[in-house]
Amino acid sequence: MEITRAFKDFFTILRWKFGQLPSLDDAKQRGCYGEWLGKEFLKKKGFYILEKNWRSRGDRRKEIDLVCLDREILVFVEIRARSENALISGFHSLNSRKRKALLRSFKAYLLEADDQPFSYRFDLVEVDLPKKPSKRAKLFHHENIAIFQDTLH
Repeated sequence: MEITRAFKDFFTILRWKFGQLPSLDDAKQRGCYGEWLGKEFLKKKGFYILEKNWRSRGDRRKEIDLVCLDREILVFVEIRARSENALISGFHSLNSRKRKALLRSFKAYLLEADDQPFSYRFDLVEVDLPKKPSKRAKLFHHENIAIFQDTLH
């Protein structure tokens, strides 16, 4: 079963690489496509991807889209994919409930990490997905954003 899913994921990504976009009606596919675009975008910027869709061993609800290294800095990345004409931007869609969930996830990652990072930050990647297949997605990278009122410690 796991091998079948891996092949399916491989061929889906291959289609995306050659320009075949996912159905705009399928929210899950759009989200996966947005996360893939965000990951590829960061790799081109020189980020090293440590984890994709990391989940806590203690609580599977605690999830981080990407955990990366930008030189020696550990970077927690949230990817927000939206249609290009959405009323609320990906940045502004981080409501207090989502911020609290992210904070719990970051704390869990730091507690479960084998090596404690010297420094870390939180980045957000917005992916504006086009309505028409002929257009390209727009990506915006917000680095080192301060969305928490308290510190992580």
